[in-house]
Amino acid sequence: MRWLSLLVLLALSPPVLAQPAGPPLVRTTVKPTEGVVVGQAVAIDVSVLFPDEMARPPLVSLPEAAGAQIFRFESQALTIRDRIDGRDYVGQVFEFVLFPRRGGAIDIPAAKVTLLDRGGNPVGAAEGNSSRVAVSVPPGIDASGPVLVSDKVEARQEWSPDPAKAKLAPGSAVVRTIRRQAEGVPALAMADFAFTAPEGARVYVDPPVVEDHTNRGEVAGTRTDKATYVFERAGSFDLPALAQPWWSLASKQARTEALPGVAVTVAAASAARGRLRLEPSWVAGSLVALGGLALIATGGPLLVRVWRSRREEYRASAAFARRQLLKAAGTGNPALTYRALMEWRARLAPVDRADADRDPALAASGGRLGQALFGGGRDWDEKDGAALARAVAGWRFRTGFDASVGPLPPLNPAVGESATSTT
Repeated sequence: MRWLSLLVLLALSPPVLAQPAGPPLVRTTVKPTEGVVVGQAVAIDVSVLFPDEMARPPLVSLPEAAGAQIFRFESQALTIRDRIDGRDYVGQVFEFVLFPRRGGAIDIPAAKVTLLDRGGNPVGAAEGNSSRVAVSVPPGIDASGPVLVSDKVEARQEWSPDPAKAKLAPGSAVVRTIRRQAEGVPALAMADFAFTAPEGARVYVDPPVVEDHTNRGEVAGTRTDKATYVFERAGSFDLPALAQPWWSLASKQARTEALPGVAVTVAAASAARGRLRLEPSWVAGSLVALGGLALIATGGPLLVRVWRSRREEYRASAAFARRQLLKAAGTGNPALTYRALMEWRARLAPVDRADADRDPALAASGGRLGQALFGGGRDWDEKDGAALARAVAGWRFRTGFDASVGPLPPLNPAVGESATSTT
């Protein structure tokens, strides 16, 4: 009977519930904390520690900071373990990099942490601590644009064909390729070059090619810019020099990587040196025959030059940039999409650019893209890219500039076919 009574008491007693593990600890560390200059990479590590066990790594983001850009690169979070007040903790460290774009105090918002269960479903939220970093502007540095700060910067350029050796004629082109590398700086943080062309020439700039790598918080970026100069007439042209200013952390000095310009000579087509008298009829017939042969001999190269010029014009147009943007948006890659969006926007006419900035669908997608790339928003995926592509494809230009530049015409158009105007 006593055993039976004991069983009844156990059955009627309230169950002993498992005690919750407790909220996670969220810690934020900033390095360096002193002596930061504008443009310098500031490492932000957010540690999320769970008591006893971590059911699933959380989602961590940093809201946008006024006066700075925040990047988080695709890297594996570091798993850590610690013992605090006699209790074991396990968690992960999430690495961010902040680049101040102005001098003064930069307030770094608290990290936002989304807690997940074992199935990956949100079950709660946590928040870290905010912080502040003081930023100075070194002497000799222009902080009105992105400032490159590094221990080592390299910049080199190539010309194709070599202007000193090539025999150029009106319609010819020279391609300038510039490659920049910087330790501790992502390629997305490097400033755009202002490519210009002298009178009688035009310049077409390709979207930059960027490569960013990170290893335990150490960032290395490479950016390649390509510009094509097309010469419309004969003459001498001075293609301007460019420079990459930067601040050396090692020597605490302003430095410049020079990219010299070149002198280009474009020769005029050779003129005929004599006159032919068209008196006898057989001479006239011979000239007609010779003219036909000359057209056959020279028409091919001329058509090729015209086609190449048309191709370069199209590649420099807003139509081509929109086409590249639609392709980039379909990949779901936020960095690639952002670069393509900025290139398309830069090629729009001012009135079209203003309309695009006011378009609700474009503004909404662009805002989500900026937050996903620079911090403070959810991840960017293919669905977001598809929404941006729909907004771009459905938008209409007031000036008609984009629609006026279509795909390239055939290299050998049919007789009587007229080329589409690109002006």
